[in-house]
Amino acid sequence: MAGKITPSPLPASPVVDSAEAFGAFVRSLRTQQQLRIDDAAALCGVSVQLLSDLENGSRSVGLDKALAVARQLGLTLLAVPKSEQPQAIAAIKRQSL
Repeated sequence: MAGKITPSPLPASPVVDSAEAFGAFVRSLRTQQQLRIDDAAALCGVSVQLLSDLENGSRSVGLDKALAVARQLGLTLLAVPKSEQPQAIAAIKRQSL
């Protein structure tokens, strides 16, 4: 019998500036949905190893697979010019209040 899945909190910053930061979002969404890694991998159409690599910040996961997993788990990515990052973050925070 599988143990209880403890939800990981979303990262404090919405900025994804590394493979590790992206992986933290993926893990958080998976665990908040109470999905074991094997169930999430099946749902996303990827191997358990690929999903594990993605969650652990491996740079070997292709962008197409990473985006497919993100989409399936409900993660939206937003690209903004770095110069507009502070305003974008402020707008996102205002929307979530």
